[in-house]
Amino acid sequence: MRLQIQVADDCDDAPSSDDLQEALQASLLALAQVLPTNLVAVLSEALCVRLCDEDESKQLNRNYRGQEKSTNVLSFGGMADKQTLAPLPRDALKQDLPELPLGDLAICWPVVQAEAQEQGKPMEHHLQHLFMHGVLHLLGFDHEMSEQAEAMERIECEALALLSIPNPYMSVAANA
Repeated sequence: MRLQIQVADDCDDAPSSDDLQEALQASLLALAQVLPTNLVAVLSEALCVRLCDEDESKQLNRNYRGQEKSTNVLSFGGMADKQTLAPLPRDALKQDLPELPLGDLAICWPVVQAEAQEQGKPMEHHLQHLFMHGVLHLLGFDHEMSEQAEAMERIECEALALLSIPNPYMSVAANA
């Protein structure tokens, strides 16, 4: 698992690089234990995570999603249509494609902090959840339809449970 972490200069109160590396690597290992086997090998591809501020998140969200607001996590795949290829057996991917990174995640640290506080969660738990959520998007998972959302949430909850992190969707429902 090749994980590169960047922290924007104005995210002074973000966890240290070592703490981030440890938490996000643990998250990847937990995901690897619950993902369908044909997707586990993809987790070894390069992944860049950037903790950014609200202005950067808003700019990225505007440029790539057409939304004029900051958001908790944005996922940028290593190639535009990788999501359509992810369910194929890994051998088929290797035969047809050059080695590509899994992608990039932009996680807005101030939004993570605000949401964690709002939902009464430890910030590290919320960060790990959003990281996993973003990685699942890079693997082709989505939550536009209820059955897709249920599958994605199930994987997130199983992986988080391996890290002794409570079901984040129960917390959200309880605080709604």
